[in-house]
Amino acid sequence: MKVIPPQYRILAVITTAIAVLLLFAGYKSSAVAVWSQQLVTKPPINLTAVPLSSVNKPVQITRTGSIENATLTPIAAPFSGSLSEVYVKEGQTVKAGQALFKIEASQETTSAQPAAASPAPQGNYTKALDEFNRYKKLFEIGAISKRQFETAAAKLQAAKESSTSDSDGGSSSAAVPSVTTVTAQAGGTVTGLAASAGSTVQGGQTLLSLGSGQTLEAVISVNQNDLYLVHLGTPTAINVANQTLTGQVSGIYPKIEANQVAAFLAHIKLATNPPGLLTPGMTATVRIDTGSSASALAVPSTAVFQDDQGRKFLYLAVNGKALLQEITTGDTLGELTELTCSLPPDSMVITSNLNELKNGAVINVVE
Repeated sequence: MKVIPPQYRILAVITTAIAVLLLFAGYKSSAVAVWSQQLVTKPPINLTAVPLSSVNKPVQITRTGSIENATLTPIAAPFSGSLSEVYVKEGQTVKAGQALFKIEASQETTSAQPAAASPAPQGNYTKALDEFNRYKKLFEIGAISKRQFETAAAKLQAAKESSTSDSDGGSSSAAVPSVTTVTAQAGGTVTGLAASAGSTVQGGQTLLSLGSGQTLEAVISVNQNDLYLVHLGTPTAINVANQTLTGQVSGIYPKIEANQVAAFLAHIKLATNPPGLLTPGMTATVRIDTGSSASALAVPSTAVFQDDQGRKFLYLAVNGKALLQEITTGDTLGELTELTCSLPPDSMVITSNLNELKNGAVINVVE
C-alpha cells in the first residue's frame, strides 16, 4: 500500500473543510433568498373601508361671560308734557313691545319756548335722529322688534314737530300737541314707577325701569352673526362654580362705543339661583342652544384611535395601501365621531383589522 506523505494529508483535510463550508454557505444564501421572496410576496391584508359620512349637528354658541347684577333699563319721557295714560304698575311683568304709558306734549313745551331755549328742541331732534338711524340698523339685522323700531320713529316725529314749532318763531298757539305711546324695548319687571296718569313730566325724566325681576343674571357678548340664531327666550346652560344652571335669553342690547354698535350683550335670566352660590363678577360659561343644526363631516368611532400623547389617528385606504392620518375630532354622535379637520372628499376610512396595520401596509379592500 502506498503511503500518503503527512503534508498531503493535511492539505486534503483543509480542502475538505473548505468544500463543506462552501456548501453550507450556499445553502444559507439559498434559504435567505427563499425567505426574502416569501416576505415580498406576503398576501395583502383584507379589510373594510367606508367613505366619509355627514351628520346634522345641533348648532350651539358657547361664550364666556360673567355673573352680574340684573340690569335695569331706564325708561324716560321722550319730551316734556303730561301722562294721559299709564298702562303698568309697580312689580308688573311686561313683554317686549307692550305699551307702558302715553304722553302728551303740553302747549308750553311745543309753543312757548323762549328764543334763548331754541337749541334744545333742535338738540332733541338730532338725538332722536341718531337713535332712529341706530335702531333702523338694528331692526334690519333682526336685533330688535318692529315695535321698538316704530317707537324710535315716533320719537323722531315728535322731536321733529317740536323743532319745527320752535323754528317758526316760538309762536305756536295753533300748534297741535304731540302724543306718543312709549313701549317696552325688552321684557322685564316694572320697578321705580315714578309717575301716574295726569302727572306732568320733563323731557328725559326717568319714569320707570325695567329689570329682570331677579338679583343676578349672566351676561355674555355676542356678535352680529349670532343675532340670527339667538332670540329672546332661547334656552341656555350656564356653567359656573362647578355647577350647571339653566336659563334663557331675557334681553339683547347693543353696546355703543364712539356712536357705533361695537357688540351686543345678551342677558341670561337664571331659572334657579341656589343660595350662596353666585356673586357678581364670577366667570360663567354660557352655552346657547339655538335650535338650528348644521352638516358636519364624521367617521365611524371604531376607526379612530390615539397614541400615548393623546393624538388621534385613523387609516385611509389609498391605492392599495394603508396610510396613517392624524386627525382632530369634535363630538361623538351615536356611532359616528365628528371631524374638525379636513380630509379629501373621496377619502376611504379603514374600519377593520386596525391592529394588523402599519403605515404603508399592503391592503385589499373587501366590498
